[in-house]
Amino acid sequence: MVVNLGIYVKAVRGIFSAAYSLLSDCTIYPVINGSAFYLDDFPSPVPGGNGEYIYRDYGINVRDFYANIWWPDILALAEKYGVRYTGVVIENYGDQTDGVIEHQMETSRFQYFGNMLLRHGGEIGYHGYNHQPLALGNVKYGDILPYNTWADTEAMENAMTELLQFCREMYPEASMSVYVPPSNVLSEEGRQLLAAKCPEIRTIASNYFTGEFAYEQEFEVAEDGIVEQPRIISSAVIDDYMQLCAFSELNMHFVNTHFMHSDDLLDEDRGAALGWETLKENLDRYMGWLYTSAPLLRNLTGSELSGAIQRYSAAAAEKERTADGFCFHIENRYDTAYFFVRFSKEKPLAVTGGTMEQLTDSLYLLCADSDEVQVKTDR
Repeated sequence: MVVNLGIYVKAVRGIFSAAYSLLSDCTIYPVINGSAFYLDDFPSPVPGGNGEYIYRDYGINVRDFYANIWWPDILALAEKYGVRYTGVVIENYGDQTDGVIEHQMETSRFQYFGNMLLRHGGEIGYHGYNHQPLALGNVKYGDILPYNTWADTEAMENAMTELLQFCREMYPEASMSVYVPPSNVLSEEGRQLLAAKCPEIRTIASNYFTGEFAYEQEFEVAEDGIVEQPRIISSAVIDDYMQLCAFSELNMHFVNTHFMHSDDLLDEDRGAALGWETLKENLDRYMGWLYTSAPLLRNLTGSELSGAIQRYSAAAAEKERTADGFCFHIENRYDTAYFFVRFSKEKPLAVTGGTMEQLTDSLYLLCADSDEVQVKTDR
């Protein structure tokens, strides 16, 4: 097998894994099988910005645009493709980092959007007391990021305590466990704080790729038990590189993680000048490609995807050639475990101990519900 790509970075590892799977008569490896779409800064106060392009296209203010156009369109996409969004709360957009807390008193927007999100099968997670990342003075943003650092660990803890309490007040019946770092920035001290002081947080959903100050992750369970759940692509400007990353990860982990901000329409770098109609079409096109390319991909919330990552991280399989096909010995199976199975020449005829569905000419998705899966082939 020769891969003449000439690129050896994280964004294309799925292409190499797919090529590697062709080197054997049969290859099996665990996958996640899940798709999650995040709405960052949602619910939150009305985003800042002058709404130039919103007024250009609709002649209305930012608040009315989000309530009457953006949100109904987002829900329509969810209904069309079965998506269950995970929104993450920002309590305020202040830049105070001295540990003095101001409780958010204007809660109608949080109640309206948050409860509607929950009623549509979505989930709510944590983003920040404000949009200042959990980092102390030893982190120097310089001119790269427009943020302040926290005065000390106590100030960070006060902010997180307020966020957790505020969310409990807003959504007392909701189960919340996912944390998204503001701008995907999370310092070592901030990471330690979450593990030590915030037992509600069982998942951190940050960034898959390296970036300025980014908390880079793999799909795994950390030593302290927190699930690391990186988001792969973002925004509604799905360029060729992001499409490549999404394609690669379908082959590597059989996973999609995407995030966008409610205030993308206020930022030219995130496509504001294109207008919402164009950005909405981009999202529609991406979701259509995703679920046409991978119709067996499960739509999950953030916490459900974390459960899938836990199962993926634990699962393993050993292959044994049998007289009429193969036997897969599944290790560390909790309940069900998902695997890609590639047959180079044979075709599966019957499966016991699980179910197997065809993805491509030679690639199958195995859902194992037994520790031994027997596959009869046409050898």
